[in-house]
Amino acid sequence: MTSWIKKIAGLRWLRWLLGIAVALAGVIIMAFVYIVESSKALQPPEEVTDKTVYLKQHWDSTARDTYYYTPQGTSVPQGANLGALRYSWFVNLEMPLSTERFAAPGNMRRFKFLVDPAPSTANPDHLPVGFTKHFNTDLGEDVLDITCAACHTGELHYKKGDVNYAVRVDGGQAMHAFTDLNRGTFGPTLITALLETWANPVKFDRFADKVLADGGDRGALKTQLGHSLKAFLGIKQNNPLKHLYPTREGYGRTDALGRIANTLFGDHLIESNMQVGNAPVSYPYLWNIWKFNWVQYNGSVSQPLARNIGEALGVGAVIPLMNPEGGPLPAHARFRSSVRIPDIERIEHTLQTLQEPEWPAEIFGEPDAALAAQGKALFENHCVECHGPHRATAARMRAEAPLKTTTEDQWLIEVIDLDHIGTDPNAARGFLDKTYDLTPAGIDRATIKAVLTPLFDKQLARDVLARLEALAEADEQAGIVDSPFAQLAANYPDPDQLALNDFHDAPFEAIRSALQASNYLPSKKVNANYQPYRQLGCSTQCQVNALWWDIDYGRAAVAKKLDALDPKALTEGVGLNVVGLLIKARYYEDNQLSHEQIQCLEGFGTLDLPQQIAGYKPRPLAGVWATPPFLHNGSVPNIYQMLTPPEERDKRFFVGRRDYDPVHLGYVTSPASGRETDGMWFDTSITGNHNTGHGFSASKQQWAAYKADYKANPLPKGVIGPVLSHEQRMALIEYLKVHRDNPEGYQFVPGNTCLASYR
Repeated sequence: MTSWIKKIAGLRWLRWLLGIAVALAGVIIMAFVYIVESSKALQPPEEVTDKTVYLKQHWDSTARDTYYYTPQGTSVPQGANLGALRYSWFVNLEMPLSTERFAAPGNMRRFKFLVDPAPSTANPDHLPVGFTKHFNTDLGEDVLDITCAACHTGELHYKKGDVNYAVRVDGGQAMHAFTDLNRGTFGPTLITALLETWANPVKFDRFADKVLADGGDRGALKTQLGHSLKAFLGIKQNNPLKHLYPTREGYGRTDALGRIANTLFGDHLIESNMQVGNAPVSYPYLWNIWKFNWVQYNGSVSQPLARNIGEALGVGAVIPLMNPEGGPLPAHARFRSSVRIPDIERIEHTLQTLQEPEWPAEIFGEPDAALAAQGKALFENHCVECHGPHRATAARMRAEAPLKTTTEDQWLIEVIDLDHIGTDPNAARGFLDKTYDLTPAGIDRATIKAVLTPLFDKQLARDVLARLEALAEADEQAGIVDSPFAQLAANYPDPDQLALNDFHDAPFEAIRSALQASNYLPSKKVNANYQPYRQLGCSTQCQVNALWWDIDYGRAAVAKKLDALDPKALTEGVGLNVVGLLIKARYYEDNQLSHEQIQCLEGFGTLDLPQQIAGYKPRPLAGVWATPPFLHNGSVPNIYQMLTPPEERDKRFFVGRRDYDPVHLGYVTSPASGRETDGMWFDTSITGNHNTGHGFSASKQQWAAYKADYKANPLPKGVIGPVLSHEQRMALIEYLKVHRDNPEGYQFVPGNTCLASYR
């Protein structure tokens, strides 16, 4: 009797537990359905246009395909290897609670990605611009690869008559919300689709039928899907409980340097390195950037290859920094990354042929020539001083990019400090204020000195040679025959062969003697704390002062700077610089590249040393009309408002629509009727979103006093010019439609690939 009672009681408990399990499963399913359906309601409708027009930028379809679909070695999720999303999975994955293909062109357009009108040989699966594949040798399969084109290609929509045009801007600014984790955006929807495919047997079978068309191990496929899901959910910086990105990035923006650093030093190294990212920036446009001596919004990077490796690491290149036990990898195994440097070189060479876009008068209307002429005078009076472009002297070009052959191809970019420009400080300050511990990767003081000392020495030697050439030119202009500086420059050891020529102090002593003999003496301000001026034009005395500082204090300053670097607390700039240098050094060693190949590959012999200034660069403005919104953080919707006092700018505006306003040069800033899911409201009161600074707001009295004596009467913080009338603003707008930075007929033809001999 007792045993029967126990059996009945046990069955009751079993039924009770089973009932709870069924109810719980039902709740989970209903919650999943609710989340999916409510998320769908938050997604924008598909962007539909009638005709895609490519602006005149000196590219044909071959160049465009090379830029759009050449892989760079990235993976999704960021930095995943065994958990990487296979290419075949992505093209066959279904949307959550749907049989619709996730990667279908219409669906990708809903996420604001650009999709070409038709598939091509380079893109047979008709994926968005910048979505491609590369073969992962560890997996033995192709994985999804996201390239720079995904974020640096733009489009303007404009309806003229009955035709809704999509005006493609190659090298322009993307509109997607790739790093946004709000419901309904790309990332959360992709993870949800993977999760349902893994958990739903019916959906998994459909998926497996397509992915394993020739037969295969379905159990292994499900396990691999689980690894990928685990990799997605294991990205520490995306943990919503950590609130690492309190300022929503949203459409057309990402906290670029912050995410690169968090990926590299946090996700790939130690969690304690994670930093709050509250400095989202717009994706910058790319034409002519290979000419700049400094790139990034804060003017922090000089070398093209360093810029591109950093971008690939941010998008998701794999770089193991620690062993499975949490210690440093063996020295011989460190800093091998998945970055495909030969392919990055192909992309870079292609971008060197990209020119600023021409205003499409047949779509947006003819510019007003008379008004543009007035605008040109205003531009030269108020804009050129900062925006240039400022061509380098021959000596300066040889010091910074010795493999360039003409000063037309080396533009000097000055960084304007925050106290002057007055724009939102977060992006600039973060580069200097955030610090990271790199010692878990085996990086110590000796490592840092080993990679940086040769570059600092080489830069010092290059600077000295540039000063000598400048003084020789000054002597020639003054009618001095047989300038000693010309002879010294001619006999100066090649700075780029320092390691081979065993550079000694003898040249410095000869320079000192020549300076004294020519009575070229330093001013009293030249001491150990003097900062040689390396930006725009510099007088003879300025060059003399800098040369004296170089030979008297240069090497001691390098040693002092290196001694101050603590591998447990490196700034964002130095930390990214050191890791990038180590990645390159490993690649060069593994592939036995020659000195000449390395010089070419790095970009015209440009050195990879960071610049750390709390400020932002004013870049040349050809084609700027095609790149809204404006300022580094996208906080000003159109160029008209860029020309107004900051207090008159919109404090809140809508972003996400591509509909173009050719009058004010920006996107339409209000949602279409009943369609707020098209984008989001941009609030300029939030940290990282401020629209202050770059103000044409000086009174007539302030401006007159400033022009009379700018040192005695500086403008207030964030004020750069006088209040402009509506007519003046419109004149500047008309001129910017036709402004060119390159001379008429200019065309750059890149040389042969740097890696031809070993590829």
